[in-house]
Amino acid sequence: MQQAFNAQTAVTAGMNDIASNLQNCCCENRANIADLKYTVATENCADRAALDSALRDVLTASNANTQKILDMMCQDKIDAKNEKIVELQNQIAMKDLAASQAAQTAQLIADNTAQTQYLVNRVAPYPIPAYPVSSPYVSYYANGLGCGCGYNNLVA
Repeated sequence: MQQAFNAQTAVTAGMNDIASNLQNCCCENRANIADLKYTVATENCADRAALDSALRDVLTASNANTQKILDMMCQDKIDAKNEKIVELQNQIAMKDLAASQAAQTAQLIADNTAQTQYLVNRVAPYPIPAYPVSSPYVSYYANGLGCGCGYNNLVA
């Protein structure tokens, strides 16, 4: 009986050890599962933060590249506008130059004409009458030379 008691005590102690081990194992499994859940949640949070950061970086780079393209397009338009302004300024300058040259040419021609006329008058002057004289060939009467008969004695 002692032997059976010892065997039963040993079996009971073994069962208690197994129950204690199972209880510890269950608690350890629960703690490990809780730690695993925490680790997974932390990693998920870190992954989301990394994705958010990467997506933000991609969007920032995309916006910066789009802005560069828009700036280049605007700069091309500004350059074209500036070229057109310079072209129009050159045309205005050329027209002003042409008008100035035309005015200078007209002034030179007028001066040359005046000088030529002065020289002609100086070298071969035209006679200038001292007082006006009536022409002898003009009829001052209604019927010729005034004889009254309608017959004109002088044929001009």
